[in-house]
Amino acid sequence: MLGPKLHCGGAIITDYHILTAGHCITFGVHYRDLTVNVGMHDRLDNSFQVLHVSNGIKHPAFTSNAVRDINDIAVLTLNKRLKFSDKVLPICLPDEAMDFKSVALTVAGWGKTRQGAMTSSRYLLETKVKMVDGEKCRKSAIYKDNLVSETMMCAYSLGKDACQGDSGGPLFSTHSKSGNSKWYQVGIVSWGIDCAMPDYPECGRPADTLTMRIVGGRRAEPHSYPWTVAILKNDKMHCGGALVTNKHVLSAGHCFKWDNFTTMEALLGLDNFDDLSNVAKRTFIDVYIHEAFTSTAVRDENDIAIATLNIPVIFSDTIVPICLPKPNQDFTGLVGTIVGWGRMGTELSSSKALLKASLRLLSYDECLRSKLKTHLKPTMMCAFSKGKDGCQGDSGGPLLVFEPTGKYVQAGIVSWGIGCADPKYPGVYTKVSNYVDWVKVHTANGETCAD
Repeated sequence: MLGPKLHCGGAIITDYHILTAGHCITFGVHYRDLTVNVGMHDRLDNSFQVLHVSNGIKHPAFTSNAVRDINDIAVLTLNKRLKFSDKVLPICLPDEAMDFKSVALTVAGWGKTRQGAMTSSRYLLETKVKMVDGEKCRKSAIYKDNLVSETMMCAYSLGKDACQGDSGGPLFSTHSKSGNSKWYQVGIVSWGIDCAMPDYPECGRPADTLTMRIVGGRRAEPHSYPWTVAILKNDKMHCGGALVTNKHVLSAGHCFKWDNFTTMEALLGLDNFDDLSNVAKRTFIDVYIHEAFTSTAVRDENDIAIATLNIPVIFSDTIVPICLPKPNQDFTGLVGTIVGWGRMGTELSSSKALLKASLRLLSYDECLRSKLKTHLKPTMMCAFSKGKDGCQGDSGGPLLVFEPTGKYVQAGIVSWGIGCADPKYPGVYTKVSNYVDWVKVHTANGETCAD
């Protein structure tokens, strides 16, 4: 646990030691920040034991990039010995000769029960998965480039997976060597692409997705949000946008209201500004700003625009349109994802690589309780998570919600805010579900895919 929140899973291997993932004590999290709950099933039942961590050692060769962690293993030392019981027991470690390729494996934890969920499970959950052959795992471009077969293994069953919060947790099975009478830890939950996703492109569906730091965000897996558009002015990042048809970009009205769109350039299929080799570059031949767009010194209202590309793009793995929400669809309480190349802090420069961050979508009443109250309208929505925010340069970019159908829809457009990642001033977004008909009218001659 990190404070009161579930941080990672782990497994007892001695009366003093917990086996977990190296990334669980990396990226600003120190082992001293953690507590360990043992004998727990129901997180609301206080019968479990809470211990502190006196030491944490990750593998000396642990390394990480935006996608994967190598040698992702760590041992935590508890501040006092455990007393074993029917609820607290160590798991066995396998020997090198044991083969688990053809047996059912179990993964267990309290992690999120679906992609995009805000909260973790109350109860300990388990699911069965099977080891996936390394060659099959490498068919995905993401895994091909990041899978180290000597120290990693893949496991999967359709619709079943470890998800956020299960990191560090055990993948385990019995073995015939012990007459199937003992449990052996086969793996440690390390990294993956989304949650329980089969090979998947189409509208709103990324080619491959995952979840370095947009404000408080993390590096987005290259081309995992293939509808995201960078709008440049004088070769500098100006605004974000999202592709809604093969020739229309959805963005914010204020991105064009006071600037000449003929001086702008759109980059599609972009991940990193250091590599423009396969990026589609377009200019704009027209822009429709909402006819009721108004602006004050603080906020923009009806802050939405459609920009038309000079040449239509061809859809591919790296260029895919986003899905529109249903008219008046309510996203309150869900998790939204913002993506962009905007500044990583109020005084910092734009990012060269696409970044993402997850935010909780607030109800309108919650939004009204912030210091933004006098500036809000029902056509706006607020989103916030501690330390995370859309910031300057991400204006016009999409706020996305992952639907149970396996597709993203665009819930909002980054519109305005005060400062960056300040809880008194949550980020404000244009509520796209209020403008679905308007968007469709102004994109009618474009091609998209079925929602």
